[in-house]
Amino acid sequence: MREVLKVNDRKIFSLIISLITILILCSTIIIAINVKSNQQLDNEQEIKKTVIGALKLEKEMLCYPAEYTKSPDIQIPQEVVNKKLKEISQACEKYYSNKYGWMANRLEVYKNAVLADAYPSSFKPVEHKMTDIKFLEIKIDGDKATVVVDVFGEYKSVGLAFDSDKIPPSELNEISNAKGYKMSPEEQKRFIEKSEKLPKKIREYKVKFGERYGFNLTKENGEWKITSETFNFLPGYEP
Repeated sequence: MREVLKVNDRKIFSLIISLITILILCSTIIIAINVKSNQQLDNEQEIKKTVIGALKLEKEMLCYPAEYTKSPDIQIPQEVVNKKLKEISQACEKYYSNKYGWMANRLEVYKNAVLADAYPSSFKPVEHKMTDIKFLEIKIDGDKATVVVDVFGEYKSVGLAFDSDKIPPSELNEISNAKGYKMSPEEQKRFIEKSEKLPKKIREYKVKFGERYGFNLTKENGEWKITSETFNFLPGYEP
C-alpha cells in the first residue's frame, strides 16, 4: 500500500512540475509577443513622427512669416532668409537620411525655394496648411520601413493682377487676347514694358490639395530617417 502511495505521489509531483513548466513557457511566449507588439507600436509611432515632420517641413515651413508675405513685391531681409535657411537645414538633418543622397536632394530643393521667394516678384506663397494626414500603410522589416500616406490641405498665395477697374476696356481686352508667341522680340519687349506700367492690385489665391506620398525609411542610431519618397496627386486634385 505504501509503495502504491509513493508511486502516486511521484506521478502527482511530475504532473505539477509539467504544469509549472507549461505555465512558464506560456508566460514566456506571452511576454515575448507583448514585447514584440510594443516594439512594433513604438516603431510605428516614431515612423509617423518622422513622416509628419518631413511633411510639415515641405508644406508649412518653407513660407516666410506673414509680415513678409502681404505683397509679392516685398524684399525679404537677409537675416530673415538666413534664419529660414538654418531652420530648413536643421529639419532636413532631423528627418532625412544622409545615405543615398536624399537629404542633399531635399536640402537643395527647399533652399532654392526659400531663396526664390525672398526676392520681389509677381507671386509669393503666403501659407501652406495641412488639414488632414491619413496613414494608409506602414510596413516594417527589421531596420527598414515603407509608408503610404495621403495628405490634404490648402495652398494660399498672393499675386499682382491687373486692376480691371482702373484700366480702359480697350487696353484690358488687348492684354487679355495678346498672343506672345506670335510677337517679334521687339513687340514682346514693348508689350512687357506697357504691361508693367498698368495699374495692378494684390490678389489672393487659394488652392486645395490632395496628394499621396510613398516613403522609404531606415533606422539609423535608433532614429527613423527617410531615404527616398514618391509623390502623386490624388484624383480630383490634379493641378
